[in-house]
Amino acid sequence: MSKKDFVSHLLTECDVMIRYASGEGKTMPSYIPNTVYQLQNKQVVNDGDGHNLLLEHELSALTKCHKELSLLVYPAKPLTLSIMDKESSSVSWLRFLGPVKLVRHMSLLALFFLVSIIGLSISPEVNQKTVNEGLFNSEGKVLLLNQLFLLCCAGLGATFACLHKSRSFIRMCNYDPKFDSTYWSMVIMGFMAGLMIAELIPTQEITQNHSSIGDFHKPLAALLGGFSADVIYSVLSRLVEVVNQLMGSAEQKTKEKVKNTLTQAELAEQLQQQNKDIQDSISQNQKINQHLLSTIADELTVSQKSKEQLDLPLESMKKSTSLKSASSTQATRKVTLNKAEAAVAE
Repeated sequence: MSKKDFVSHLLTECDVMIRYASGEGKTMPSYIPNTVYQLQNKQVVNDGDGHNLLLEHELSALTKCHKELSLLVYPAKPLTLSIMDKESSSVSWLRFLGPVKLVRHMSLLALFFLVSIIGLSISPEVNQKTVNEGLFNSEGKVLLLNQLFLLCCAGLGATFACLHKSRSFIRMCNYDPKFDSTYWSMVIMGFMAGLMIAELIPTQEITQNHSSIGDFHKPLAALLGGFSADVIYSVLSRLVEVVNQLMGSAEQKTKEKVKNTLTQAELAEQLQQQNKDIQDSISQNQKINQHLLSTIADELTVSQKSKEQLDLPLESMKKSTSLKSASSTQATRKVTLNKAEAAVAE
């Protein structure tokens, strides 16, 4: 992009944001409109002379004003305000349908689907019976008209969803034209989703207990499918998961059987190993007990012998002690008798 386009783009967006902020009653520093006004006048003069040169401080001031104005008008976007200002100056008779081209095109498409639904419903080939017959129970012109009727219902739901989604962006002035293709893809997905849920998904079993709904379940299903294509995608993804589970059930059962067999074999092996370990521990405990008993018996034998050896000196000492006490007793008696005899003699 050239310098002229860059500077002109910034000046245009600043001018639009100043008018939007003033219209919304927002206050702004006084130097911002003054700076933008001076640069606009200089731009006009330079364009008349064939030159478009701005000094460095002027470019810095312009970018600063643009930044502050962007913060001031948030959540509105400068690009959106510029597009809407440009569209407001157009003299197209379709401008009453919306401020941007996407909204006008979607509004025209919605009106087309609405008129088509009314026009097709006038035909005698389109009625409750023929609509609910489906793809395989109808043919020829009747089938064509009924399928067109369902496609118009799906398209009406899809355009309604797009207009409802874009309404909030238009109201907040943050619409971005780079997402226009997303809205058109939503319309195409709405066609496909509406036809799939009306003809390929068995909704009749769901509404068989409600006669008033069951009579018009296909047009209603097509309308809902066009409005919520993302929901239909989620439903189809879930169906794919269920089919994968059903197809893989046999293989899964085989794997489970093999796993159970391996588990049982492992359990039997573990039980055998545990029994072997228990028997080994029992035999080892028996050996330890026998060793302890033999050790205790040896110690008892040794202690009995030592006791017998200690008892012999004790008996000899007792005997010698008793002999000494007897001899001392006799000596004492003799002394006593001698003293008694001496006393009698006197």
